[in-house]
Formats: sequence, structure tokens, C-alpha cells
Amino acid sequence: MSFLPAPLEPVRPGLLREVAPVTRLVVAAAWLLVAFAGVDPRVPAVLLVAAVAALVALSGLPLRASLRRLAPLVLAAGGLALLTLLLHPSRSDPAAAAIVDIGPVRVTTAAAAAALALALRLALIAVASLLVFGPSDPTTFADSLVQQWRIPDRFAYGTLAALRIAPFLAADWSSTRAVRRLRGIEARGPSAAIAAAGGRLMTLLVSAVRRGERMALAMDARGFDAGRRRTHYRPIRLGIRDVLVLAAGLIVAVAALWVGARP
Repeated sequence: MSFLPAPLEPVRPGLLREVAPVTRLVVAAAWLLVAFAGVDPRVPAVLLVAAVAALVALSGLPLRASLRRLAPLVLAAGGLALLTLLLHPSRSDPAAAAIVDIGPVRVTTAAAAAALALALRLALIAVASLLVFGPSDPTTFADSLVQQWRIPDRFAYGTLAALRIAPFLAADWSSTRAVRRLRGIEARGPSAAIAAAGGRLMTLLVSAVRRGERMALAMDARGFDAGRRRTHYRPIRLGIRDVLVLAAGLIVAVAALWVGARP
């Protein structure tokens, strides 16, 4: 069983499925740059609302599976926000106006704003990543990078191949555990498991290097580094839908900046 989640398969038509993956990548990058440009939590809030609306209405992804996929990241964002709330420097400033004062815990306006902005940015990263990579498979994404952005074939398809073989790492990890159990050297107890983890990680590293070498030789044998211009079996062309999605994404980014600039 792989430790990597299965890819989400679209279950209904969606506009984001019809555009090139690089278009979604440009819009998501613009939103993240805008979200991290300032400290006002209203900016990532506007962008997060737009991202959730796009996920529901335009992605075509299964909503229940998407929520399950996003749940751990949202919980992590909440935990980091709580940590920021407790450790923010303004908590030690006696001149700061406190929102809540419960025993030794003093929560100020600046701390609350910083924690909320952090949580919203992390949630935006999670939803935007799902919007970029969810509507299309990794092969289409690599094809779009090569055709629209002229990324070298060796880099783009090498990364795709690495993603394809990543689940084998989980199988290798399980195999090393089974071999150690068969030889009677299985770790018993938490301390023994931690001590044995180094040897298992080294075995995993050697296996990954060998598999990577075999894959590199196979790619060279198929002409991925021939130095010639390659043709494409799956052509991806930019159209009016890409222009509309890009324009709408930039309008949302400008609107978020305008909301954040208002007093």
C-alpha cells in the first residue's frame, strides 16, 4: 500500500479541466504572491473564498474527497495559527490592547491578526494546490510545461517519472520490515524501532538510487536527451478559456489587494 494518496479523478465537467495546467499554475502563483505581500488577513481571506468557490463550481473534482484531502492541511494551519497566537511578540507588550485576558494568556489585536493571516495563507496554499494539480493528470501537466513554457524534456518528464515511482518507496519500506522480521531482527519497542530506523533508511536510499539510475538509462535510451526537437503526441494549445481564467484570476488578485488597502 502506498503512503501517497490516490489522485483525485474529476467526476463532472468543469472549466478548469478545459484550460492548460500552466494557466492554473500562473493564477495560483499570482494569488499566493498577493497573499504573502502584506500582513492584512483580509487579502488571503478574499483569495481563499475565491479558491473555494472555484473548487466547488469550476474544478469538477469530487467535493467530499477534496474535503478529506484538505482536512489535514487545514488542521495543520489551525495548529500553526494557535502557536503564532501564543508566541507572537505583541503578547509581551504591555501597551498593546488585549482582546482576551485569561490568566497568563494575553491575546492582542496584532497577535490575532498575525495568527489569522497565517492560517488563511496556509489554507489558501492547500486549496490552490488542489486546483492546480487536481483537474488534470501529471502527464498532462508535464506536457503543458514542455509545450507552453519550453521546460526541457529531461527535467519535466524526469520529474514526472520520479512522481510515478514514489509509491515504490513505501513498498521498499514494507519489504525491509518483512525481511528483518524474517531474519528475527525486528525491532521491539519504540526505542529499538528508532535505533533501527537508520539502517532501514539507508536500505531505502540505496534502493532509490539504483531505481533512479535504471530509469535515467531507460530515458536516455528513448532519446530524452538527444538534443533534437521532439514532437508531441498530446498537443496542448492555449485558447479563449485560458484567457478568461487568467483574466478572472488577475481581477480577483487585484480585488484582494484593494480590499486589503482599505482602512
